Order: sequence, then C-alpha cells, then structure tokens
Amino acid sequence: MKKTLLSVALAVATVFTASAQEQEEKTWTFQNVGGLNLSQTSLTNWAAGGDNSVAWHIYFNGSANYKKGKWSWDNALVTDFGQTYTATNKWQKSLDKLNINTKVGYAINKHWNAAFLADFLTQFANGYSSATDKAAGIAPISKFMAPGYLTTSLGFDYKPKENFSLFLSPATGKFTFVTDKALSDAGAYGVKPGNKVLAELGATAVANYHTNLAENINLISKLTLFTAYNNNFGNIDILWDTMLSFKVSKYISANVSATLVYDDDIKSVKNGVVGGPKLQIRQVFGLGLSYSF
Repeated sequence: MKKTLLSVALAVATVFTASAQEQEEKTWTFQNVGGLNLSQTSLTNWAAGGDNSVAWHIYFNGSANYKKGKWSWDNALVTDFGQTYTATNKWQKSLDKLNINTKVGYAINKHWNAAFLADFLTQFANGYSSATDKAAGIAPISKFMAPGYLTTSLGFDYKPKENFSLFLSPATGKFTFVTDKALSDAGAYGVKPGNKVLAELGATAVANYHTNLAENINLISKLTLFTAYNNNFGNIDILWDTMLSFKVSKYISANVSATLVYDDDIKSVKNGVVGGPKLQIRQVFGLGLSYSF
C-alpha cells in the first residue's frame, strides 16, 4: 500500500513539475495589429467649392516581449504610411513613420529594473514642404535617414503596474543622422553643414501607458523627453504619441492618433525661408479594416 501511495505521489509530482516547466518555457508574448484605412470625397457642381480626394493609410504595430526570472526583453515595431490624392496636388504623403524599440531589463526589486534602451526612428519616403514644391522638382526637405534618430540609454525602469512604465536615464546618447548630401550641406536637423551625424549626450525619460477604457476602446500613449548636456542643456526635446482605438467589429476599427513634437534642432521652413523651432502637431482619424494576431 505504501509503495502504491508513493508511486501515485511521484506520478502527481512529475505531472506538476512538467506542467510548471512547460509554463516556465512560455516566456514570449506577442501582440500584433495591422490595418488599412481609406477615405474618398467626390464633388460634382458643388457650389461651395472643393476638390475631389482619395486618401489611404496602412499601419502595423507589433510587440514581442520576453520574460524569464529576473530578466525581461521588450521589443516593439511601429510603422505608418499614408498618402492623399487631390486633382490639384496629385499624390502627397500624409503619414510616414518607422520606429523600432528594444529594452532589456534586470529586476532589482518588485517595481524597479536596471535597463538598457535603444530606439530607432526614421521615415520611408521623401517629404516636401508643399505639393507645389514636389511638382516643381524642388528638392525634398526629408528622406529616409534624413533625418534618422538612434537613441541608446542606460538607466532604471519603474513598473508599478503592467500597463505603465517610466524609464529614467542620466546616460543617454542621441544620434541624429542626415545622410542626404544636400540636406547635410544645408545643416538640416541640427547637424553642422557638411556633417552627416549630430551626437548628443544627455538625460532622458520615457513613459509608456496603455489601458482599456471600455471593452472595445483602447488607449496607448508614449512620452519621450530628452535634454543634452553638450547642447543647450535645459532645453527639452519632446515626442508624444497617443492613439485611441475603437473596435467596431472583428475586422473593422476606428482610431484617432495625435503626435506632438518639439525639437530645438528642427527648424521651421516656409517658402524656402528657415525659421526657428516650432511646436509640431499631427492629428489623424481613420476608419477601416484591422486585424489583430
């Protein structure tokens, strides 16, 4: 009888051990969503005036996060690209973003991690000051990797809840790339004329927040602040992305996104005249197809 009970106990222990090992091996979690938004306006004998237009916007947001023991590794890819067509201006870019982010952390205690963060940001296609500039063959004011931004940071990551984190770093390297010769020669985006890289050492803070406001309403927000020790210390670069998404049905969704940017190194350009830095705001509303996996 004792041998039987011992055998049963060993069998149960083996099952639970195998189950625990299986759960421990499931260290990766993935979340991905992609979609296509479309809009169209047609006017015929419209007394108030206007122009026929077509717009499209394609996007993909993906994350792959690893956690095992005290180690964590969070990865994110955010892409946006959209164009608008009017009879007057033809095709004009309206959205353009490529952002890759990775963060490795080691738990110090329940809420704090020592962490390393790397963030890369650029765009896919050429950008112009206006549609008329593009039609006239005037050189673009931005291109792929002009600008491009690479930020690397060592610091501490505070995670009091699953849906909020605050990364603080007193040791951050921010590299601004302007690989296009014409833009480099003009000293665009803060580089010295003729140079292709601006290197800054400073401090940064990155806050991430996401929550479900309702069963089918989701809010995601990311705020990045940076000040350089070697370039106008105390002036703060701001990048704030917020998106509110509404799930209408399994494959149909609506979203409202807003981006706020302020950077001393980005000068305003109007009619070919370079001015001072200005607060940049972009707001987009989209309704279309989406798929999560």
